Amino acid sequence: MDHARRPIRLPRVDVAPVLRTDFTDPAGWDRLAEALETPVAFEEGSEDVADYDHAVAYVLPVDQEEYRGLLPEEVLAAAPGTGHDLPYDHLYLADAETFAAPDLPLLGIDLHVADAGDGPSPREEPFRVPALQVAGVEMNDSIANLFFREFSGADWSECEVHAAGPGTAVYEEFRQMDLGDEGAG
Repeated sequence: MDHARRPIRLPRVDVAPVLRTDFTDPAGWDRLAEALETPVAFEEGSEDVADYDHAVAYVLPVDQEEYRGLLPEEVLAAAPGTGHDLPYDHLYLADAETFAAPDLPLLGIDLHVADAGDGPSPREEPFRVPALQVAGVEMNDSIANLFFREFSGADWSECEVHAAGPGTAVYEEFRQMDLGDEGAG
């Protein structure tokens, strides 16, 4: 990584970005994109599309060379604890560790600094979120059921997720909905 490069500007998008920082595994990036697009449910066996969600409804994969080698401390420097104007309070890095593991664990970075009245509390340390769990994290965060930082330290092996893979009726219905969304834009 070039430590003499210009400061990073984080993307100005309306949802949490997934920044690709490792470019050595193109197939890994493709697997990650597929995982983020896969409809998931948190109860087994449902064929009802309303029981499913997918991460790309809440995150935006960003595949730009300017983020190559980006480190968590650079992200935090680009989003200071107070005064940043980003519309999201966390983001994810897709790094070499992400692509090396079968569950594609993204590195989640908390950008939010809470003020409990007695001064700002520290941010959570970056933590890993398996790609198929991102939809649940984002869905809960979006409705303020659980905030992103509350997933720090989660035991993902206890959080069952059921994927509706290619060829299933649910997957095909989501694919058609996504195609409709593309045509509407």
